[in-house]
Amino acid sequence: MKRLFLLCSFIFLCFHSSAQQTPYQAFEVDSAAEPHGGTPFLNTFLQTNLRKPIAAEAKGIGGRIVVSAIVEVDGHVSDVKVMNSLRPDLDREAVRVFTLFKAWKPAYKAGKTVRQQIMIPIMFKSNVPFPYNNGARVSYFDADQKSLADSSDKVRYKQISPLDTNGFPNGDIVVYKLKGSDWKEHYRLPLVRKKSLYPGPSSKQNYQVGYQNSDKAWDGNVLILNESGSPVSRLFYKNGIPAGWGLTYYPNGSVAKKTDELEDGVSVTSWYTNGQIKQVKKEIKPQPLKAKTPEIVTAYWDSTGQQLVSDGNGRAIYQEFVESRADSARQTTFIEQGLYENGLKQGTWTGRYADGSYFYEEQYDKGICQQGKAQVAGSDTLRYTEVEQQAGFSGGLPALGQFLSQNLSYPIGAQRAGAQGRVFVSFTVCTDGTLCDYEVLKSVHPELDKEAVRVVQKMSGRWTPGTNRGQKVRVKYNLPINFTF
Repeated sequence: MKRLFLLCSFIFLCFHSSAQQTPYQAFEVDSAAEPHGGTPFLNTFLQTNLRKPIAAEAKGIGGRIVVSAIVEVDGHVSDVKVMNSLRPDLDREAVRVFTLFKAWKPAYKAGKTVRQQIMIPIMFKSNVPFPYNNGARVSYFDADQKSLADSSDKVRYKQISPLDTNGFPNGDIVVYKLKGSDWKEHYRLPLVRKKSLYPGPSSKQNYQVGYQNSDKAWDGNVLILNESGSPVSRLFYKNGIPAGWGLTYYPNGSVAKKTDELEDGVSVTSWYTNGQIKQVKKEIKPQPLKAKTPEIVTAYWDSTGQQLVSDGNGRAIYQEFVESRADSARQTTFIEQGLYENGLKQGTWTGRYADGSYFYEEQYDKGICQQGKAQVAGSDTLRYTEVEQQAGFSGGLPALGQFLSQNLSYPIGAQRAGAQGRVFVSFTVCTDGTLCDYEVLKSVHPELDKEAVRVVQKMSGRWTPGTNRGQKVRVKYNLPINFTF
């Protein structure tokens, strides 16, 4: 019986193999296979996701790798091969990134979908080479700490920056100073790993990894990793503030969102999990004491690749899975839809949960919400004119400043130690205006930290809670408290 089963399996496999259609070339079909969204956006996806291996980057290597694959009748790709090898690590990276893209429209011939072979060039841009020894990048500087191309008679300092194969930091940066013929450690920047303020899906803990300046503020590239060590996002900081550039990743490793800095804000490009382009928009940089400027959406595609918004005009339908308002253990589909005119929301916009647990309707004029109403199933309808309102100290910033000046004391021990600086305290403003979840983000001195937390705790009950579509919500808040002589 076992022999008969094996024989039947062999016959089935042979039949399946012989029935497999030979792939066509592009010139042999009526409609060639193509990426949803078009080839330019495929190239953008590939370039955004490429991580040049550090060994190749150190040598400044660039070039083109051609990847061959077959687009199957259901749109997935198979038989991915490198047609011209550049070097093994770059070949592997080209295949990794290419296989992340799964949004192909299959070829058609005589009205039927058919298999088609494709050739896709993947470019690795050349770069200025740099020394990379024993897992670390080596940088040289003159007496004024100005960067030098390589080691020379002008070198007075050298910096050792440990990097893994993907170019991510994995150790302390150490700066050495030349004394005579010997290098002596001048100072070091410890690699910092700390809990992120922004947890991942299902409230799982994420961690920030990078370097901080003397004020304990993030500087340069900072990674946010999940508990397993996979990247969640990469951000560039200047003195503790995100400077515009950043990447956010899906769990499968593909880029979900890319942010680029502009003169007056940031451009944001996002993709679906299969690599298809999703949306292109611009967020305007907020101005002090001015109302938030609405974002400008220039293009949007649905999950099938159909472009719904072009040049800022069209009707968008957004869909995503969210936690049900009726049962937090269940997921449901959230659907939001409305019209864009010149990149701004216009007219009636609605949002609803497919399970009926939540609904809202809003009226917009040139991107500004004029009025809205929202309802959680079984609750009263809430009416509002602002979609989001931040939590704030009662009386505003002047009242907050006055409260701090009246209640803040300078501990004697800290004065004697000459300790001064800014203590950053994180806390949550609850829906009743009370505070909780106190945490010192940036420490200066134990006594100053303790005093800062004491004063923040004394503020509990003096805050106006934040709201989202008329409903009070918990809001995370970071407050710097200055201690100076």
